[in-house]
Amino acid sequence: MVQKLTRYGLLCLMLLTTSVVQAQYFGRNKPAYKKFDFKVMESPNFKLYHYFQNKEDALKIVQDSERWYKLHQEVLQDTIADPNPLIIYKNHADFQQTTAISGSIGVGTGGVTEGLKNRVVMPITLSNKQTDHVLGHELVHAFQYNMMRTGDSLSLNNMRNLPLWMVEGLAEYMSIGNQDPNTAMWMRDAILQKDIPTLKDLTRKQKYFPYRWGQAFWSFVAGTWGDEVIEPLFRSTAKYGYEDAIKGVLKVDAVTLGNMWKTSLENYYKPYIAGSDTTITAGRKLLDKTNAGRMNISPVLSPNGKFIAYMSDQDVLGLDLFLADAQTGKITKRLASLATNPHLDNFNFMESAGTFSPYGERFAFVVFEQGVNKLAIVDVARGKIIDNLTIPGVDAFAYPSWSPDGQSIVVSGLVEAQSDLYLYNLRSKKVKQLTKDAYSDLMPSWSADGSKLVFSTDRPVDGKSGKSSYNLAEIDIISGKVKVAEVFTGADNLNASYEPNSNNILFLSDRDGYRNMYRYSPEQQRVERLTNYVTGISGITSMSPAMSVAREEGKVAYSYYRNNAYTIYTAPLAAFERTAVDAQAVDMKAGILPPLERKKPIVTTKLAEPIATSVVAEDSISVKPYRPEFKLDYISNTAGVGISNGPYGTGMNGGVNMIFSDILGNNQLFAAASLNGEIYDFGGQFAYLRQKGRFQWGAQVSHIPFLRGQVGYTQDSLQIGDSKQLVDNMILQKIRMFQQQANLIGNYVFSTTRRLEFGAGISRYSYRIDQFNHYYKDGFFIKMEDEKLEAPDPFHFQQVYAAYVGDNSYFGLTSPLAGHRYRLHAERYFGEFNVWTGLADYRKYFFLKPFSVAFRVMHQARYGEDSQNGKLAPLSLALPGYMRGFGNDYFQKSQEAGINNANWNDLYGSRIAVANAELRLPFTGPEQLALIKSGMFLSDFNLFVDAGMAWSPKGSTTSEYWGFTSGSSSYKPLISAGASLRVNLFGYMIVEPFYAIPLQKNGTKLANFGVNFTPGW
Repeated sequence: MVQKLTRYGLLCLMLLTTSVVQAQYFGRNKPAYKKFDFKVMESPNFKLYHYFQNKEDALKIVQDSERWYKLHQEVLQDTIADPNPLIIYKNHADFQQTTAISGSIGVGTGGVTEGLKNRVVMPITLSNKQTDHVLGHELVHAFQYNMMRTGDSLSLNNMRNLPLWMVEGLAEYMSIGNQDPNTAMWMRDAILQKDIPTLKDLTRKQKYFPYRWGQAFWSFVAGTWGDEVIEPLFRSTAKYGYEDAIKGVLKVDAVTLGNMWKTSLENYYKPYIAGSDTTITAGRKLLDKTNAGRMNISPVLSPNGKFIAYMSDQDVLGLDLFLADAQTGKITKRLASLATNPHLDNFNFMESAGTFSPYGERFAFVVFEQGVNKLAIVDVARGKIIDNLTIPGVDAFAYPSWSPDGQSIVVSGLVEAQSDLYLYNLRSKKVKQLTKDAYSDLMPSWSADGSKLVFSTDRPVDGKSGKSSYNLAEIDIISGKVKVAEVFTGADNLNASYEPNSNNILFLSDRDGYRNMYRYSPEQQRVERLTNYVTGISGITSMSPAMSVAREEGKVAYSYYRNNAYTIYTAPLAAFERTAVDAQAVDMKAGILPPLERKKPIVTTKLAEPIATSVVAEDSISVKPYRPEFKLDYISNTAGVGISNGPYGTGMNGGVNMIFSDILGNNQLFAAASLNGEIYDFGGQFAYLRQKGRFQWGAQVSHIPFLRGQVGYTQDSLQIGDSKQLVDNMILQKIRMFQQQANLIGNYVFSTTRRLEFGAGISRYSYRIDQFNHYYKDGFFIKMEDEKLEAPDPFHFQQVYAAYVGDNSYFGLTSPLAGHRYRLHAERYFGEFNVWTGLADYRKYFFLKPFSVAFRVMHQARYGEDSQNGKLAPLSLALPGYMRGFGNDYFQKSQEAGINNANWNDLYGSRIAVANAELRLPFTGPEQLALIKSGMFLSDFNLFVDAGMAWSPKGSTTSEYWGFTSGSSSYKPLISAGASLRVNLFGYMIVEPFYAIPLQKNGTKLANFGVNFTPGW
């Protein structure tokens, strides 16, 4: 029996978990649709990896990086010894495919700096200003990581002492400065809501956005003590935590500093709040958190003003596109959702809105699909996407605007690091480039007659230059002539639209530090302010569309930021009170982060200077061939070795894990070695992963020892002196199984939600049994002898498998709440075993706010000559997550009560089928999702019905072989119902205590409690 269990028992565990070993059972993909041909350009402080066709585009990135390097070096008093790697992608769709960063890249991610190789990874954006800001922001992180590596008594582990608001806030402050109307808007809103956080609140509560609040904090500290205090405070925080660092560097405690900061914010902004409208003066509230979501953005009015399309988080799990009645706010339908359009990778919701066709029957908006931007065309009446259009030669674009004649759509396109306007003809599928220059051209909007466009651009007004900002401009479609308006020079003037049947232009501007609506008359050269709101008309970012004008009606819709939420208002143009303002009156004081008067400013002074185009000499910049540069990314801190000596010999233990990769992350190597006991217990594994392109593959070889022990007792004879005597023998056996494997694995990724998995491998198993005999006579120990026993013969088998996997589900607090998952899996074993295994698993989730209804059906079966002869342990319904209520407690109660409804054999067979239904209610957690608000305790309350059946074909000997009574199973379905509470333990583990009632005769008497340690299926 020992030999049989040793040979096949441990092997069965391996076979039962092959899906987990081979690949991720479910989960979304990170596709690499394209293969990028990277080049290298090196400057004194940077090594740029890029694939621009034009060398000048790469040179500009390098010079901008060197400019930021000088500023950050001066403030942070740090030098990065070797050229720092920069990996730049042409657009965000390409950036989402990066292999340099593990994990998915969201639409809202502007860039990433990772700490292992200090790589800065980011895309070019449609806006020159935004690209430069992201570059400056990420290079602050590069310095922060470098300070941890090279600082006295510091390491990367010290990053955990730095709160996120301090890390990200510093990057924002050093790349934007203290003049930021968007962050100032958040601060004024907090004062109105009397919700200025303490430093402890910032650290512990997720409701306070770390970028905005951290930027305001550093502006206050640096403005009060001088920018020279940034470096010692940051280093000290990394060593001791922020409370001790503040006390040591600033000589005040954290509570006092927080109160000083709060007083500074209130004293600075209250006069500006008093001079603004704290209530809406024009229009009516149409969509807010009472009838939609907390975030209602990108409003677009239909041409006749009867309907409004908008993006909203009203279904909590993500942003979807909705249609509502523009008069009543009644939501008529969902126009598009990622949950129902799994072929889409994402919506471009951050800095783009959609556009209606001239008669409002269709709606176009920008999506990410197959590694490029596409125009998704929705049939408004049916609420269904009817077409996804690529724009030839323009892989990245945003801000679409449908022409009045319905034949064309104009977009802001990004081609080879240059943002221009492109006209796409819907009939001929031809593209016309309208602008071609180094400036960013954004947010185009048509005139009523289709003869011209108004847009925002960073090209300067004739004869004037300075710090980059956005001006209004018009372009004649026929001649291509561009005219820049001399309005609010130095401010950002965005989201322009023509008034219906007029040349007058409505637009948003931050010219006074707020974000308000203005009206500009080109003929009269007259500017009027239409709103004077205390916070601002805004989207998620300052570049997000926040206003729409109905082309046929004098009606405006806009999104207003207040109380940390975005609300959509509508108003007729006549409802706005017009106040004439000077076209050159620009005063940003309300958009300043206090204090206004600053001590020894470095950051604000440098950022106010015109951008230098040449920072280092061009002869110090060289072009080099790309080399992978494999380097060690990570070595586990458990590396080490220990030695022990005992009655069973000398043992050693220790281990090390190492990860290597190239600079782009296309190739990864993993090596591990461990020793836990004697030399026989040495194990090692080596794996390689190739991640370039859709086809991703890897190889793995390993030698892994498994050790188990068993004890026993027998009587034996032993030579003692001149005679053999009967003695007691306490036996200890060490049974080792050695697994040697070589595997090939692969994925072909179709999209973020679908993939094909496949692989093949060979495995060899061998054994060693050592026995230690402990002899006793009359209770006294005599001696110990060890011997090597005969072990089972080694054996080997081969394996091939393939699986088709889909997953577009949205995970809630402890389990999926919306979308679907499926897996079709086929597996073949041959050699020692001749077995086919098939699995079909389908799961569907319906989110019916506030709860979700979940369904699953699953079938698994074995076929082949060894599927029924007992060589392999039977499949089981008793695995966690399959069925609840038929565990040990159930059978113990059955035995005690003399009830014989089911036996153990009903849970096992060579084929199983499972069906489940759950009603999932997010119970405690975030306010917008859960029934009870909690920032720490995350849980779901569930009502469930589980059903399952296990069976084997006639003549199977599996049950007898594994200790079950042959023929005792009636092969009947088992059903249970009950309730459970899944609890998410800080992201480390999900625990599910449950109470289940078997749905059978006397089932209430057999009701039982149990616990699972697994996420919801």
